[in-house]
Amino acid sequence: MSGDLLGDKKLVNAACLDLFLQELVPTSIRVSQNLNDSATSSQSSTSKEESVEPTLIDLQLSTIKGDLPGGVEVFESSLIFSDDVTVRIETYGFNLGMRLAELLMFHGAQSNTYNKFVDVLEILKFVCRDVWWSLYGKEMDNLRTNHRGTFVLVDSNYKLISRINSAKGFSDTLTKSKIYLWFPCGVIRGIVLSFGIDCDVSAEITKFPAVTFNIKTTINN
Repeated sequence: MSGDLLGDKKLVNAACLDLFLQELVPTSIRVSQNLNDSATSSQSSTSKEESVEPTLIDLQLSTIKGDLPGGVEVFESSLIFSDDVTVRIETYGFNLGMRLAELLMFHGAQSNTYNKFVDVLEILKFVCRDVWWSLYGKEMDNLRTNHRGTFVLVDSNYKLISRINSAKGFSDTLTKSKIYLWFPCGVIRGIVLSFGIDCDVSAEITKFPAVTFNIKTTINN
């Protein structure tokens, strides 16, 4: 690929997108915490909406102890690896993947970059090339397949976790980084499903910040 398919059609600054994506995990944890609080409280949702305050630097963002703007205490919540949080993060990525595939294919058709893909391998090349470039300003570093429906995608420096650094040491950094992998797994699943093919996507950190994505489909290529 010679450049970004979206070109000057991008409406979000790359740095702003990066900061926004970093907030996916804290926001998901806070949403789950607030839902749990609501389930055990007699206060109505209407009265809560009426009591919303402006977000100030000393405003408690949730009932998680010490959860203030710019803080990291939210990552110590027991909810961080709960199904509610992980499914929410994966769903964010899935919805984005579905919409991004449509947008990129539209611009690709206009520029005669490509026509309709005929197999899963072409779709995964599209993910490695155009999707990753649009989101992270770089392509995937490797794509492998056994030609029996299983694919391995490698990003040797996954941008979303590359700057995570826990004060508790590397082991904690690795643990906290794993929760962010649900987002790209959702993106890939959404992209592939937008072409009518269901798949299972998992990810692992092989050598921080390198990430390997494993995609399994029922279609042989």
